[in-house]
Amino acid sequence: MNLMEAIEGNKQVLLVNITRMGDLIQMIPLIKRLDREWPGVSIDLVIDSAFTDVARLLPGLRHVWTYNFQALMDDSRARARDVVALYREMAAWAKPIQAIGYDRVINLTFNRRSAYFVAYLDAPDVRGLTTAPDGSVIVRNPWLGYFADLHAYRRLNRWNLVDLYALGGSGIGPFDTITLTVPEEARSWASAFLHAQGRVSRWIAVQVGASDVMKAWRPESFGRTMAMIGRAADVGFILIGSPQEAGAAREAVATYRAAGGTAVLASALGRTTVSQLAALLSHCALMLTNDTGPMHIGVGVGIPVVALSVGHVDVWETGPYGPGHWVIQPDIACGPCGFDQVCPHQTCKDHVLPEQVAAVCLHALQYGPMPTAWSRARLYQSGIDRDGLGTFFLRAGSENPLFNWYGRFWRRVWFELFTGRSSEELPPEEHPPDYHHAREVYEHLLPILGSLRLTAEEMTRVCRQRRLPVEALKDLHARMTTLIHDAQRFGRECLAFSPVTIALMRELHNLSSVSLEAMIREQEQAIVEWQRRIHVIGRRFHFHSSTRSACYASTA
Repeated sequence: MNLMEAIEGNKQVLLVNITRMGDLIQMIPLIKRLDREWPGVSIDLVIDSAFTDVARLLPGLRHVWTYNFQALMDDSRARARDVVALYREMAAWAKPIQAIGYDRVINLTFNRRSAYFVAYLDAPDVRGLTTAPDGSVIVRNPWLGYFADLHAYRRLNRWNLVDLYALGGSGIGPFDTITLTVPEEARSWASAFLHAQGRVSRWIAVQVGASDVMKAWRPESFGRTMAMIGRAADVGFILIGSPQEAGAAREAVATYRAAGGTAVLASALGRTTVSQLAALLSHCALMLTNDTGPMHIGVGVGIPVVALSVGHVDVWETGPYGPGHWVIQPDIACGPCGFDQVCPHQTCKDHVLPEQVAAVCLHALQYGPMPTAWSRARLYQSGIDRDGLGTFFLRAGSENPLFNWYGRFWRRVWFELFTGRSSEELPPEEHPPDYHHAREVYEHLLPILGSLRLTAEEMTRVCRQRRLPVEALKDLHARMTTLIHDAQRFGRECLAFSPVTIALMRELHNLSSVSLEAMIREQEQAIVEWQRRIHVIGRRFHFHSSTRSACYASTA
């Protein structure tokens, strides 16, 4: 790439996305959104060198920068090499990237290494993780701040990662599909591969394994499911995945044979490049899979997907994007697991029955009706909501009434807070199931809100004095610490207020200033915003408190 051509061109954006195959594919609507925001924009991408083949499938990119970030992480963790020397090497690699002078840098990788890299670029508009002048990691942009928080209230989340990327990296816009560019030579290879497997009316791609065993349905369940489908439909099966998944695939095949499976069963396991895999999937009538990177490739080449959302996977976060797909998620109190949790029993996988999965696959192939008799799991159909965003519609099973109410509530609230627009989505019923408890919490929060804001304002005034009264500032800080503790205790007690309270806790430490006065002013602004959000919720719940507080009077 000619550097001067890059500098003299239109708007320039750098995407940083270095951790997973699926994450790269899920940012395709963001690429389209950026081109709509800035017609003719030049978009570059930074990835780990392991994902070079994936990047070739992505449309709309000018240049791809690669670096072995995995080796950087491994060497720094193991202290195999001097950490300072490692980061100096990365800085030398990044110098030509910095010289381009990007108008916007969007960091979609939430780790410290990516934050250091993005801060080094010193772009005027940074979204996602970066660092403050003191080196602490901060997040910029409300949508990507939401993404950083959602692990704390996952059961209330109703946003797909695809939409969070597009909204945070660009802004609101019409619905965009995930579409991949498949090279012709890969299509030719796939045609020849399938021809060699024999005459099959329709192929179903099956990925038995996953990068993390926690999010993989049991191999024997896959085997029984394939046998049931094969008895009811004229299909063949292609096993896909990495060589590391060969053991799970063998278990599935053994169960398939033992269950009387006779349909053609071919294996492309570990035998394809990423482009060849995309081409192979484009020839299939259906994909049955765990939540994996290849699942998103299937979406990108336009085939219907039946996905199994087990372990720490949640349908709303990473389920197949756009209309035409199906997701089965266990109905279990402990699911989905925490991201870092290692489950000793993985009982959720037994809640998803082969009979149910086979029935969904046959319906997707138009061999049978949509199953409605359902137990121990939920069946979702993907689609587009009234705001033009990805969503999932419950087709069988049931949801927890409390989580369902607040999921719908917060979907509207966040959209309206972050965009300044009214949502077209229908609001939930008038009151939540825990309405009276929410009102009690609100009454407790009101005086804390007032005291916290007054204390923050007083700290700002004290810091403006020429001679800083240290003891007075210490007293105010101690008072604020106590109030913040109380705010967190009450605010996180109820689903009506916990998401905005969690956001406050992050924003109180999300400080980009250098001077003490500026940092305290940032904290004051975070408290004022929390106060505003609490009152937005109070008005929507039709709370009419008799409590008289300074904060309530100031925003009524």
